[in-house]
Amino acid sequence: MRPAAGTVGIAMRDGPPPAGRVPRTCSVRTANDEAIGRLLRGAVFAILLVRASADPVFNLLGGESGTSMGVGALFNVLAIAIAGALFLRAPLKVPFPVLAIWGPFLLIAFGSTLYAPDFKAAARLAFVLLSYWAFFAIPFFILRSSRDLSRFVLVVLASSLPPTLYAFVDIARGLSDLGEFRLQSTFSHPNIYAFYLVLMLGLALYVRASQAVRFPPRLRRLVTLYVPLLVLFLLLTKTRSAWGACGLMFLVYAVRIDRRFLAGLLLVPLLFAANPSLMDRLTDITAATEVDSFSQLNDSTRLNSYVWRQALWQSAIPEILERPLLGHGLETFKPSTPRFFPLIGPQGIDGHNFYLQMAFELGLLGVLALGWLLACVAWRLARGLRRDPPGLLIVACILLAYMLESYSDNMHFYLSFNWYFWFVMGCVHAWLSRREAPAPAGCPTGTAAKNPAFSR
Repeated sequence: MRPAAGTVGIAMRDGPPPAGRVPRTCSVRTANDEAIGRLLRGAVFAILLVRASADPVFNLLGGESGTSMGVGALFNVLAIAIAGALFLRAPLKVPFPVLAIWGPFLLIAFGSTLYAPDFKAAARLAFVLLSYWAFFAIPFFILRSSRDLSRFVLVVLASSLPPTLYAFVDIARGLSDLGEFRLQSTFSHPNIYAFYLVLMLGLALYVRASQAVRFPPRLRRLVTLYVPLLVLFLLLTKTRSAWGACGLMFLVYAVRIDRRFLAGLLLVPLLFAANPSLMDRLTDITAATEVDSFSQLNDSTRLNSYVWRQALWQSAIPEILERPLLGHGLETFKPSTPRFFPLIGPQGIDGHNFYLQMAFELGLLGVLALGWLLACVAWRLARGLRRDPPGLLIVACILLAYMLESYSDNMHFYLSFNWYFWFVMGCVHAWLSRREAPAPAGCPTGTAAKNPAFSR
């Protein structure tokens, strides 16, 4: 008997099938859908593998990384296009978190471009934020099982190998002046590399800790051996907020999951003692300078970086209160700083505080939307904790590290890092909310069979 019109026979070899078995068939449309899904999935893997080491290439070809327009902007467009294609293939079956978690923040961000003084710059940043949503949303469409979650985590970890190799080159170049040297590897700034390393270390702990997502014992051992090297690189970035966030994450892991890591934490002070420049970074932030007015500052009397940040934030608060509800519009903080902060030149500076800068640019509504986004991510992790208590505890620590780092840095500008961070969050949330759908009769166990978002 021939298959019905519009279907294709699958794998009928060497005569009729055994008794009691029906040859599997699948519609042409479903087979094409499966092929497109594999293509998009492969494109996502390729982007994740190369993006961490791509900034130097982008800079050579034109345009800088981050929010500037250049060759890297093509990657932004590609990421958004992939998420849009996955979304449009089954818009009525899109998982609720894909829109509900990010929707309010993105609507306010794009709305603020309409009253921002520099529409082009504001729109560019809005699309960068949209690309972060894209990497959060993509796993909801391509993740099919716990095995996929382990694959995706390993792909993100594998992206760190080229920056790790290049870090040795960067260190060799900086040996002549270790006091001023800060490791940045393939990234455009040491802080971005530091936050990326915190994420990689968090994933390494997740590989060790997870009970629901199984990783081979040999892989766990390799990841364990990788951890000390990443810690050394993190110290050489000299990014104090990343040190604090990572230290808290390791402390939670050592106390709640593996007490043997407490011995490793005791070795960290030895590394600081071996490199005086690391200790200088710590003592600098505790040596506060008391001044009554900015006019007292000179070459010999300076504010340390944290006190300087506090001065900037305090100067920005009256400006925030001028437009408390909607803010001044995206990308307005930096060009506005010369007007209210006397310690900066005409070029301006960003807020070094994600929350405060969003309050300035998006107002109270933007801060509430950002709070909704982060609270929803945290709530869903807490709600799913019972499925993998140690693994999700580490993921929660990664989220907490991101929130702490956002207090003292411009996290929303760090494009490549945000792609990896939000992809990891999306993977875990897609795994938590995954609902196994019964495969349609006669269809292979593939993307269309296992993920409702790929079926119609």
